[in-house]
Amino acid sequence: MRDWLLGGLSALMLMGAAGAVSAQEARDPSASVITDEDRAGIANMAQQLDDGMKALGVEMGVDVPSFKPMFEALLGDVFKDLPSEGVFDYTVDFDMYGVTDEAGLNAGPPAEGERRRRPVYADAQACAEAYQNLPVIHFERVEIKGLEGHRCTVSGQSATDQDIWIYLSWLVIEGPNAYLEVSVGAAAASEEEGYAFTSQIGLGRLDALDALAGRIQTLAIETYLASVE
Repeated sequence: MRDWLLGGLSALMLMGAAGAVSAQEARDPSASVITDEDRAGIANMAQQLDDGMKALGVEMGVDVPSFKPMFEALLGDVFKDLPSEGVFDYTVDFDMYGVTDEAGLNAGPPAEGERRRRPVYADAQACAEAYQNLPVIHFERVEIKGLEGHRCTVSGQSATDQDIWIYLSWLVIEGPNAYLEVSVGAAAASEEEGYAFTSQIGLGRLDALDALAGRIQTLAIETYLASVE
C-alpha cells in the first residue's frame, strides 16, 4: 500500500498538515501592495507545492517536471492587490492526500498512519451541509478511469466567526484500489473591519483562487492517471 500526504511546507508536509501563506495582519497604508515578506512566502509556498508534486510522482513512479514558475504566478494572482489599509488576515492553504493499494482499499476504519477519508457527495446540497451550509458556487460529479467522486467549491460567511470570509474547493475521487483528495482553502478575517471588508478581499480573488485550485487538482489527477497507464 502507498499512502501519501502532501502539504505546502516541508516540515508540515511530513506531519500531514496543510501548507499556508498568510498576509500581514496589520498593514501600513503606505506599504506596497505585496511586501518582500509576502513575496518570500509566496515563493516558499510555490517551491513546497512543486516539491510536493514531485514527491507524489516519486511515490507513484511518475516523473513530474517542475511547475514552480506556474505555481508562483498563480499564487501571485491570489495575493495581488490586497488592500493597503485596514487590519486583516488573509490566508491560503492546500492539502493533498491519497491511498493506493492493488489488493484493494480497506473499507473499514483507517489503518495506522492513514487518515479517515472524506465521503463522496451525491449533490451540491450534501456538499453545503458538510461545510457550514456555505453557498455552493460549483459542484460536479467526477468519473476518471474507474474512480468516481465529486469536485465542490463553497464560499461565503463563516457560521461561527461572522467577520470571516471563507473559500474551500476540494476534489474527492475513489475506487476499489485508490483514493485521492485535493483541497485548496482561503480565508479573510478582520474583527476591526468586519465581513463587508473581508468579503471584498475574498470576492476580488475568487477567480484567482478557482484557477489555483483547478490547476492543483488537475495536476494531482494527471499524476495519478500517469501511474496507472
